[in-house]
Amino acid sequence: MGSEIDKKETDLNETDIYRSSGYGRTRTAYILECAFEYFVALAVTDAFLAKLLKSIGASDALCGIISSFISLALLFQLLSLFIVGKITNTKKTAVIIHTCSQLLFTALYLIPFLPFGDAYKRPVFIICMLMAYLGNYIITSVIYKWGTSFVDPGRRARYSSAKEMTSLASGIAVSLILGAVIDKFDSEGNIYGGFIFTAICMAIFSLCDFICLMLMKNEQTPDVREKEPLLPVLKHIFSNREFVRAIVINCLYNISVYTTFGFLGTYKQEELAYTIVQIQIINIIGVACRFAVSRPFGKFSDKHTYYNGIMLGMTILAASFAACMFAAPGSRFLIILFVVLYNVSSAGTSQNMINITYSYVPEKYFVQATVIKRSIAGVMGFLATLASGKLLSAIQAGGNHVFGITVYSQQIQAAISLCTVVFTIVYMAASRKTMIKS
Repeated sequence: MGSEIDKKETDLNETDIYRSSGYGRTRTAYILECAFEYFVALAVTDAFLAKLLKSIGASDALCGIISSFISLALLFQLLSLFIVGKITNTKKTAVIIHTCSQLLFTALYLIPFLPFGDAYKRPVFIICMLMAYLGNYIITSVIYKWGTSFVDPGRRARYSSAKEMTSLASGIAVSLILGAVIDKFDSEGNIYGGFIFTAICMAIFSLCDFICLMLMKNEQTPDVREKEPLLPVLKHIFSNREFVRAIVINCLYNISVYTTFGFLGTYKQEELAYTIVQIQIINIIGVACRFAVSRPFGKFSDKHTYYNGIMLGMTILAASFAACMFAAPGSRFLIILFVVLYNVSSAGTSQNMINITYSYVPEKYFVQATVIKRSIAGVMGFLATLASGKLLSAIQAGGNHVFGITVYSQQIQAAISLCTVVFTIVYMAASRKTMIKS
């Protein structure tokens, strides 16, 4: 009887602590921090990145490969395996490394102003971008665990959806304003003016990001000497077959996305003839749709498991690539359907791909497990991008003709992505019983 009373008191205390002001302030600050980080990320992806790369003479294939550096950069998270056990002050470490990476992303928009030719600017751009992603991804899992450690585990997916919705809603205004300003400067023959404006905005976002991290309550980190050596941790993680299956699912997902996604920035602007403002309006429509379903998807995942949330997202992702496969100059409206469906699918895949780690690995190993899963998946995604880039170059060299039929590389890439997603769905269905039982 006494033990039952003690258990109830413990559960009550655990519930009360999540309602404390310090925990509440940290959850709010983390939501805002993710939003400001998202604003910076928006400026170095898709049409914005394509416009920036084109200004320094990058080819379509190189644009696609550089756009997918985010996938290769996930490999940098492996370095965090060697520092996570040595971190005694999570807040200090995270603030320094993350802020430096955000400022490096900002510096990308200043590279076109360097006093030497494009042949030298491109490698500088690549190095700067890789260093930015190095700083970002070496600490991202640590920050994620830090932020979500103040969230009631039973409401984790709903909190993730609220965090995502805040970023998406505010990101709509940011992307539209940046797109409109860059288009205006570009139409006046002064694209560099647009780059300066974007760099200033990114610097402000980075400052706000820093302030939000400073407002978060520091994570209670045990003494470094109490932490387990890396080798036993890795052995424990890889002994879990269900977690290994989760890695395979993440790899297949990355292969499907990076085979196509990084090459759509130039495709939208050139072959499909959309302006940056039009592209951002399309993106906003997609983001608005994702915003609308994010909360229901979060509730669905909390109730029916993260696994089922991913399965739902993958099914919608298959439909999005089917639309992209038929998007061409004569049917360019289908790219709108692709963007909408892709964004909706992300409400099921994005956060759940991270949260599913909690289903199979003890929370104390969350950072290491997440780092390993995302790093392996990142490498697979980047390799898919390299192969896809060669395919694009080959098709363009052949005058966009395959077997005598006029077809664009992005359509073939989307077809490959669709096949990969269908295979992933079949693989998940075959693993369903064991993964959900775990």
